[in-house]
Amino acid sequence: MGGSRAYKRHLFPCEHTFLTAQPHANVRFRRAIERRALWLAEDAARELPNLPLEDALQLVHLYAERGSPKFEPAARRWLVRYLTEGTPGLTDIAKVTASLAKRNA
Repeated sequence: MGGSRAYKRHLFPCEHTFLTAQPHANVRFRRAIERRALWLAEDAARELPNLPLEDALQLVHLYAERGSPKFEPAARRWLVRYLTEGTPGLTDIAKVTASLAKRNA
């Protein structure tokens, strides 16, 4: 029996599973936004179960900066979330909508 254990140790020298040094999607998203790296920001955002509203707006702005065709659909989705997740007043809604429309011009 003792020889069997030594044989297994030889075949499987390490019992622990190691994880890669990849940062969490939140960290990668923030870095991508800081670097204005659209593709990396989108990739990290897809991995997050729920992108916070503020972060989603940063992605919308990045779409606008890049002249992406994704800007307008993303801006509309963001506005829907803005309306449903909070209780903005009509004046705030008008300001935010005008600001997003201006980015698209």
